Amino acid sequence: MSVSDAALAARVEAWIDSAGCSVGDVMRITRAVLEAGFAPAGVKVMVEHPAGDDASELIREVESVGVGVLAEEAAELNGRLSTTGAELLFLIRKGFVEADLLPKAVGFLDRFSAVDVAYGDSVTVNGLPRLRPPFSPMRLRANDYLGPVVAARVSALRRLGGFRPEAHRAHVLDLVLRAHAEGLVVALDPQIMATEQLTRDDFAETSPSQAAVVAAHLERIGVRASIEALEPFVRRVRYEIEGDPLVSIVIPTRGSSATIAGRDRVLVVEAIRGIIERSTYRNVEFVVVADAETPPETVEALEELCGDRLRMALWDAPFNFSAKMNRGAAVARGDYLLLLNDDVEVVTDDWIESMLGLAQQEGVGIVGAQLYFEDSTVQHAGQIYTGGVAGHAAFGWVGGRDDSIKSMNTDHEVSGVTAACALMARELYFEVGGFTLALPGNYNDVDLNLKIRATGRSAVFSPSARLYHFESKSRDPRILESDLTTLQGRWARRMQVELYSRML
Repeated sequence: MSVSDAALAARVEAWIDSAGCSVGDVMRITRAVLEAGFAPAGVKVMVEHPAGDDASELIREVESVGVGVLAEEAAELNGRLSTTGAELLFLIRKGFVEADLLPKAVGFLDRFSAVDVAYGDSVTVNGLPRLRPPFSPMRLRANDYLGPVVAARVSALRRLGGFRPEAHRAHVLDLVLRAHAEGLVVALDPQIMATEQLTRDDFAETSPSQAAVVAAHLERIGVRASIEALEPFVRRVRYEIEGDPLVSIVIPTRGSSATIAGRDRVLVVEAIRGIIERSTYRNVEFVVVADAETPPETVEALEELCGDRLRMALWDAPFNFSAKMNRGAAVARGDYLLLLNDDVEVVTDDWIESMLGLAQQEGVGIVGAQLYFEDSTVQHAGQIYTGGVAGHAAFGWVGGRDDSIKSMNTDHEVSGVTAACALMARELYFEVGGFTLALPGNYNDVDLNLKIRATGRSAVFSPSARLYHFESKSRDPRILESDLTTLQGRWARRMQVELYSRML
């Protein structure tokens, strides 16, 4: 070991979680850590019940390579944390670290001194990438996506008070949730850190332990919610609605008709009929911005459907989606605006609750839904911005398909969401100036999302809010070159590299 390597090793310590691993796997993980340049004295294997007979073989093997053992108990972990001379602690979970982990990870933390906790990308044993997003607190509540290597400054962990006994089997998730709540900086280091051992089945009661940690975190920060297990390590967090806010559903229309599933329908009438018949959230009003040529019988049908919950706004100018939505927002009385195309059909009854609960969370600016084409393939799972243009995540995927970090089953931060179905606070809509009139047909929602994110708020995608969107049944789908030029003139520098949906 060179002098520089020895100096680097003196700054770090690695703790290897042995839960769910065979003795052979633990030893392969341990050897990879040692080969990456960690000094044996700075490597510890966390073992549950180390005094038990079941752990004797593992302890014997670990000690044979000069590595120590820690009981996976908060008191012992905190004892080691309080005495270590290391500057950085690497927590290793079910993965074989890369040989160049130390220069990459330590170099990242040296370069970004404000970062307190970092995690990175990985590959599977088959060589497939697992590319993670920038820190995503909403996603983390639903799924511990952090991966096999998490590095933290020891000073930061000490400031947090170390490990909690209640977080047994979910210490990393607990630490990162607490770090974020305390204002510490958690960041993605977008480099391959390890080869990951994927586990689909629960082990050592890890999944319920994670759910308990999330529930405790939400209680600490004053968020009322229930947690529903979807599959091992994946949860749906149902946020309790604060109050009973009026939601204004703003729908632009010209009263178009189309044939859907072999049946002729007036799009806006059937969209609203479906909302009234299926939606479980009742405190809504319908703000319909109708072109002057909207057939009178369509208006009459809307009045009959909605009663006193209908607010009609006339549009008698050339087509301009942005201006129509701004007019609707001005007429709306609700605390929240649900921006909605007229060519949709509700799939999940609690779609409004799903979106509204998220929109009420601290730091969230706008919430979007999962949209399907008529053939049930995915049309929208969040927007993707790359190379100065925008697209949709998971576009054309077969329903039920997911990526390896569970993006199609978890609420999570995205670059943006389509205004075909998006919910946000009315006050925020006007704070950012609503839709820009410079983008009358396309990309106006991209501009809106980026304005919202520029305030420090996030855009969140919810797979629990699902609708069909009969895309382009009611408008010309062509994109004007002038729209793209305008968008890039405003935001090109913010749209070069997609970070949130790197697996979609």
